[in-house]
Amino acid sequence: MDERARDILCGLRTNPALPGHLRALLPARPEATPPDTTWHDVDPDVARAADPATPPDEVLALPDHDSALVRWTLAGRPDLPGEIHERLAADPVPGVRADLAANPAVVSAPILRGLANDEHEDVRRSVAHNPSVPLDVLTHLADSIRIGPNLVPRVTTATDDELRLLAASPSARVRMLVAERTALPADVFELLVTDDDIRVAKGIAPHPALSADRLWALAERHGPSLYRRLATNPNCDPDLLHHMARNATARRTYRAVAEHPNTRGETLLLCLGDDVARRWAAAHPNLPADVLIGLVEDPGLAGCAAANPSLPVEVMERLIVDIVMVGKRSSGE
Repeated sequence: MDERARDILCGLRTNPALPGHLRALLPARPEATPPDTTWHDVDPDVARAADPATPPDEVLALPDHDSALVRWTLAGRPDLPGEIHERLAADPVPGVRADLAANPAVVSAPILRGLANDEHEDVRRSVAHNPSVPLDVLTHLADSIRIGPNLVPRVTTATDDELRLLAASPSARVRMLVAERTALPADVFELLVTDDDIRVAKGIAPHPALSADRLWALAERHGPSLYRRLATNPNCDPDLLHHMARNATARRTYRAVAEHPNTRGETLLLCLGDDVARRWAAAHPNLPADVLIGLVEDPGLAGCAAANPSLPVEVMERLIVDIVMVGKRSSGE
């Protein structure tokens, strides 16, 4: 069986529109080899560091272990006393300190403040993702490192007053942290929607409370640099999706448009021209049937087309019969 045939069978197996009588004709899926879950190669000291049943006196000695892997294992545990956290915070290996900094069990403000001044950026970034990071430390980190377009835990649990404080910050990097949160007070939401900084706009663009009209307004204000994020909003209408695909300047915009359920067939045709987005366009149920049938013959898109629920049933049947017959001829049946 060639690769295209295997991709088609894989696609058909995941196709929710494949009728039961055709699904019964699919050849059995090859059995996967179970992963090796044995622990015979695990360092016994690493196992002791990971085991909650290790006696407390033995655990207290492990932060001074010669093996960084042992100390690294300890750094992620949720059940260790603050004494061990303090010792691991001074560990010479940055990865140990980074895992400790991100550990939700580390709630000590002095430890987190110390790690927030670490010379390694990965350690400081981990502090920003700790649920207990003090708010002033988080705002400082937002201006000194790249946290990324992620909703950090401390913002998730922030009070309305804290959100207002962050949203009014002169730093766009701080405001963008708030924009990533869905549950916002109405005044904070309005403040962020009208923010002129593109970083804040990228954070608020996927928000489900934005209407189609407001999405259009954001697209007109910020242009193609915001298109990809806008295309992830569930309220994006077909006309806006088509407009963004026609005027896209970044390849990732095509993929986001091709994934959106509101994208029309004519817009999907624009996305087929992109090497990456074409796979999502081929699997989109709004793709015209004649185009979809043709993609089954494309070795690179056959599996995606076979998984498309809009693929006509008669085409599904023909594909299964052809592949099964080829398989029987190859096996001499």
